[in-house]
Amino acid sequence: MTNQKIMSMTNIFLLAFAGLCLTIALALAWTLGITLFFPDGVLAGFLVERADIIRAHVDYLMMAQFLFIFFLLFRQYSIDPPVWVVAACCYGAFFNPLAFLVRGLTPKHSVVAAIPVEPHFPFQAGLSFTLTTVGFLTAVILVVRAALKSRSVRD
Repeated sequence: MTNQKIMSMTNIFLLAFAGLCLTIALALAWTLGITLFFPDGVLAGFLVERADIIRAHVDYLMMAQFLFIFFLLFRQYSIDPPVWVVAACCYGAFFNPLAFLVRGLTPKHSVVAAIPVEPHFPFQAGLSFTLTTVGFLTAVILVVRAALKSRSVRD
């Protein structure tokens, strides 16, 4: 497989992951909508903290948008992003909102309620936030460099 085909697959993976994040956001929207109208239903019983589910929904929407935008920008400027950039963006786009989703679905026991943050959360959030930041900032740098290069070629 040629290098060009491998690199174009990274862009396709970015697009597919954007679709996954959007699908999750839409499923959460339906869940929130159904539980709003049927607050005593079975589905509503799974939502421990509705505000965290809403945060996860909004975060998945934002991440899907970012991934779609970077896919389109990479395509527009014929950028073949490094695999690690796409992996970092996708990891963060999935796991940042997942932290809210897990918090919103996890029952709080009286013993755990005294602990304000789940033990796994700082590590998971730190890793996810770092990868998201590095991935998205590197993607921005790649796009800006390509845009400037494209502009200088036209001038």
